[in-house]
Amino acid sequence: MARKKTEKMKELTEAEKEMLQEIILTYQSVKMMSRFMKWIAFFLFLLILDFARLIDAIENIFAHLKQWVISKK
Repeated sequence: MARKKTEKMKELTEAEKEMLQEIILTYQSVKMMSRFMKWIAFFLFLLILDFARLIDAIENIFAHLKQWVISKK
């Protein structure tokens, strides 16, 4: 009998259930946003690295063209 009373006391009211559901949904959305932010940061990091390599490649092309033009004269 004592066990049944404690089980009944553990039941949540409708307002508490709604609040708990809202907390769970908020947590899941924050967790998903965190995952997206990690991927966005990773993508930007790769983009910056690739941009630096692209600029280096363009500089090398111009340096070689400059040497080629100078050597032709």
